Amino acid sequence: MSTTDPGTATDDGTSTDPGTITDDDGGSRPPRHKEGKESKEGPARLEITDLVVSFGGLRAVDGVTLSVEPGAIVGLIGPNGSGKTTLLDTVSGLVAPAKGSLMLDGEDLADYLPEERAALGLVRSFQDCRLYPELTVQDTLMLCEDARRSVSVLATTLQLPWARRAERDKARAVDRVIGSFGLDRFRHHLTGHLSTGTRRVVDLASIVLAGPRLLLLDEPTAGIAQREAEAFIPLLKRLHDVTGSTILLVEHDVPLVFELCSMVIVMQTGSVVVSGSPDVVRDDPRALAAYLGASDAALNVTGPVPPPT
Repeated sequence: MSTTDPGTATDDGTSTDPGTITDDDGGSRPPRHKEGKESKEGPARLEITDLVVSFGGLRAVDGVTLSVEPGAIVGLIGPNGSGKTTLLDTVSGLVAPAKGSLMLDGEDLADYLPEERAALGLVRSFQDCRLYPELTVQDTLMLCEDARRSVSVLATTLQLPWARRAERDKARAVDRVIGSFGLDRFRHHLTGHLSTGTRRVVDLASIVLAGPRLLLLDEPTAGIAQREAEAFIPLLKRLHDVTGSTILLVEHDVPLVFELCSMVIVMQTGSVVVSGSPDVVRDDPRALAAYLGASDAALNVTGPVPPPT
């Protein structure tokens, strides 16, 4: 993918033509989200219907149907290989489904590329926390702002008034998110020198700057120490409060999911076994058989789950 024709800059530094996207076959077309449609605001609604994803003869996702309401936090749990991450990959456009539909606010995502889905407010995190180790925390977050609100090199070099204002606005946005996530003391530390847990926090801060409407979180506590994992419930609540987004969360830490999510979905071998509120799922024998009963340790990662009343 590449962008051709950067467009014409107006006096305030904006572009009148976002350019065209060049497809792999050499053809070009305008970004789909620009075709006569205004960018929507607020949390998004996701609807998945009869979704099938196959790798050879294996059905990694097998007829999944679910709805994620605007502003909700929905947790996906299940054993390894149950299709959770593949489901996120498909929603974000990294994997193409063999069958079924994905609708964002009633709009079919079938022909949207990953970057076009991102332009609609669909943001996805990854288990391996993809940060540049040679950049500081501040530079990493500024890079996120530069990607979202780019200013031409020429305008920056010439110190045009609107370019200076744009740079000040980006610096203020970075300062706000650093303060919100308690990263002040790490501001000038290289991300490669941070603990895994702190890198995860930087990743969450970068997500806020992306302005998500639908956020796909894949194992945000993977590989971090127990003490750091316990701090992630308030951090994720803060992320939800700050962004106001809809969140679809994949996580092995069951108590975290039950504490954070209004709805929990249990998957096994590519299918949804049971879904409902945490209390309903906790007591469902199908959920116990599929995952919750597989290991007592799974229920006590961040602390004991209180017995149902």
